[in-house]
Amino acid sequence: MKLADSLLLIEELKKCASSQAVGAAFANTIASHGFNMVSCGGSRETPSGRVWDFFFNTWPPEWLLEYQRNDYVRQDMLPAIARLSATPFTWVELLRDREQTRKQIEFHNRVRELGVIDGYAVPIHQPGGDVGLCVSVSTHVIDDPEERLALHMASLYAHQRCQALGGLTDASSVKAPLSPRELECLKLVLDGKSDTDIGKILGISHTTVHFHVERVKKKLGVRTRTQAATMVMTLGYL
Repeated sequence: MKLADSLLLIEELKKCASSQAVGAAFANTIASHGFNMVSCGGSRETPSGRVWDFFFNTWPPEWLLEYQRNDYVRQDMLPAIARLSATPFTWVELLRDREQTRKQIEFHNRVRELGVIDGYAVPIHQPGGDVGLCVSVSTHVIDDPEERLALHMASLYAHQRCQALGGLTDASSVKAPLSPRELECLKLVLDGKSDTDIGKILGISHTTVHFHVERVKKKLGVRTRTQAATMVMTLGYL
């Protein structure tokens, strides 16, 4: 990826009307340069502790679920180091320069099994201790200085653009994992199906469908099934 590519991407991001559109444009641009995933969001303090939220995330839904279900955030060194680093860094550099626990080694080996070779993390420190973070995941080692600068520029603008479009959504951090059945129900909600329709498709009662949808709404902190389905889409689960 060259500086010219980054400048063209920034011009495209200026036209985006939502964080999801920013994420789609960003992912589409970097895909042709050997990057298969990107996430952008931040860390903030809440009364119940520090949480991470996404503006957008293009990780595969099954990987997001595995990450949540296994509480990988405890083993993932990247978010923790991003809070301490004033400059961008790569995943390869991070693992090379720091000792890892047994569980961290297991987690990072699992990441490699998914085809991840490297990732470029751009920390964005903000007033009050909040930290923005944009991570582009690649199928090659990110060691070209121009590519790193191009990603740095594009990441900073993408984060700024998402903030300008309304900031992080209240429910963009899921406090409890979503089950496969809950996701099945939400996918069909997005297709416009009623509880009765969903029950017939999945072979369960409409009251069970209603139960699953209500649980998702509670986990996401939203009031309607449409909001729940939209939030799940925003997080990249569907």
